[in-house]
Amino acid sequence: MIKIDLHSQAPLYEQIKTGFKGLVRRKLLRPGDAAPSIRALAAQLTLNPNTVARAYRELTAEGFFESQRGEENIVSARAGALAKADTENLKARIAEAVKEGLLNGLSSADIEAILGRVKKEAI
Repeated sequence: MIKIDLHSQAPLYEQIKTGFKGLVRRKLLRPGDAAPSIRALAAQLTLNPNTVARAYRELTAEGFFESQRGEENIVSARAGALAKADTENLKARIAEAVKEGLLNGLSSADIEAILGRVKKEAI
């Protein structure tokens, strides 16, 4: 479901948020679906429940989840649109990184090799 990279510079709660957004983007989670409980996801990922709770709080604050105290976290009706907007932001950041790499002397082959390695690591 969600992958965590303990060697990444990205905070764990951000990786959880990214994971949920990816699940919605790939239509593996749809509006109205319930997210796993904080404790269940923390156990699955072998993380502190407070880390998962922070990710869920931020996803709720961003409008990605709908939540009421003591109840499930439900994927909101707006989640698809929010994930799509996030996709555009990601594309712009990737394009900027590629441009910076080219300006700093990386070849197209270097960039393709990096993309290939990252893709293998992410799957």
